[in-house]
Amino acid sequence: MNVLRYETPASEFEQYTNKPIIFLAGPTVRGNQPHLTSWRFAAIEEFEKQGFNGTLIVPEFKDKYESDQYRYDIPEWEFAGLIIADVNMFWIPRTRELIGLTTNHEHGYWMARDRNKIVYGRPDDAYRMKYLDIMWEADADDKAMSMMTYDKTIYTTLEDTIRASIAKCAGQR
Repeated sequence: MNVLRYETPASEFEQYTNKPIIFLAGPTVRGNQPHLTSWRFAAIEEFEKQGFNGTLIVPEFKDKYESDQYRYDIPEWEFAGLIIADVNMFWIPRTRELIGLTTNHEHGYWMARDRNKIVYGRPDDAYRMKYLDIMWEADADDKAMSMMTYDKTIYTTLEDTIRASIAKCAGQR
């Protein structure tokens, strides 16, 4: 399994397209929050446990103290990763401190652009998620008017969200 982080230039993403690619979208611990632990460490372990043999695009630095302040290239890096990924896995363990405002924008953008590329999950106790849940379900219902079926599942464990992401990759290749 390959794990690409901010240190990997987006120009190198293409060389990983021979295997499934999953982008780990969701709230990111920032350099000014060293007291928090990123959920992505547990996600990477779970992908390994579930035998994922592809590439994970992880929008974080290797060094947890590294800051994205004044790194105006990062939004473009993330967008390149979201574009090239087979699946954009949104895991949103939102808290009062890890609010994920960029995640809200990305989630809505990808629902409109390519909803079938998304797997959506969040813990039952995630902070202020009702709006995203309502819009996820309403969007699926609205798009169903076009005679297509859209998954309305909201996964509530990281393990299930990862399992669904791996399965979605397998179904798209």
